[in-house]
Amino acid sequence: MTGPAAPTGNIYDLGYRGYDGPRLGRLAVLLGLMRQSLQEAFGIGRGGRAKVAPFLLLILNTLPALLAVGFTALARQSGAGDLLEAANPFRHAGYWSLTSTLVMLFCAAQAPELFGRDLRYGVLPLYFSRVLTRIDYGLARTGGLFIAILIVTLTPQLVLTIGGILAAPDPSAGLEKELPEIPRYLAVTLLGSAVFAGVSSVVASYTPRRAYSVAAIIALFILPPIVVNIIAALSVPDVARVLLLASPSDVVDGVNGAVYGPLTIAGETIILGTLEGWVYVVAASAYVLGSVAIIVRRYLTVTV
Repeated sequence: MTGPAAPTGNIYDLGYRGYDGPRLGRLAVLLGLMRQSLQEAFGIGRGGRAKVAPFLLLILNTLPALLAVGFTALARQSGAGDLLEAANPFRHAGYWSLTSTLVMLFCAAQAPELFGRDLRYGVLPLYFSRVLTRIDYGLARTGGLFIAILIVTLTPQLVLTIGGILAAPDPSAGLEKELPEIPRYLAVTLLGSAVFAGVSSVVASYTPRRAYSVAAIIALFILPPIVVNIIAALSVPDVARVLLLASPSDVVDGVNGAVYGPLTIAGETIILGTLEGWVYVVAASAYVLGSVAIIVRRYLTVTV
C-alpha cells in the first residue's frame, strides 16, 4: 500500500523581464489620470452609448454659433449683413447666458461618471496603492472635468471668432474686430467652466449613486435662481442681493456682465442684484477655491 502522492509543480519560463526604462513619477501619473478623466467625460474608450450625451450636448451648444455664422455670411452676400448682425442674439457677450443650461446638463451627466463609479465600485484603493496620492486623485478628476467643460464652452466662441473673420468683406478688418473679444470670452469661459466644474465635482464626490448625483447637480444650478427671483418679487431686494451670490449660475452670469457690461446680457437677476462687477469675480474665485478645498478634504478623509 502506497502513501499519498507528493505534491508536484511545474516551472514555466514565460520570459518575464524587468522594466529598465524611465520612471516618470507622481506628476506623470496625475497628468495621465487627468487625461483619462477628460476622455471619460466624452465617452472615449467606452461604448457608443457613453458618447451620446457629451457629444450631443457639445453639438447643441455649438449649433447656435454655426447657424449665426451661416446666416450672417448669407446676409452679407445679399447686402443685409449689418442688419442681421445687429439683430443676432448669439454674440460673444451673451452666449454663455443663453446656453448655460446645456453646460449645466453636461456637468450633471458627466461629473457622476468621473467620481461616482470609483466610489461605487470600490476601486479607489487601486489608485492610492501607487504613487498617486489622495489629493492628486481629486485634483486630476476635477481638472479633467474642467477641461471637458472648457471645450464645450469655448468651441462655440471659437466658431464665432473664425466665422466673423471669414464672413467679413475684408478678413483683416474682421480679425481686427474679433481680436478684442478673445480675452473677454476667454476670461468668462475659463472662470465659468472652473465654477461649474468645481461645484459639480463637490456634489459628485459626495454622492456615489448616479441618479442622486445628477438630481443634486441640476437642483444646485436651477433652484437658487428661482429662489432669488421669488424673494426679489416679494420686494426684498437686499436679501435677494445677498442670495444672488449663493447661486453659481447667477454668479457666472455676473462675471459675464462684469466683462461685457450688464446691459448686453439682459439678465433679470443681475439687474436686480445691482452688485459691482468685481463682487461677482471675487465670488466666482471663492467658488473655485472653496470647491477645490472641499474636494481635497473629501478624499483625505474618505474611507477606502
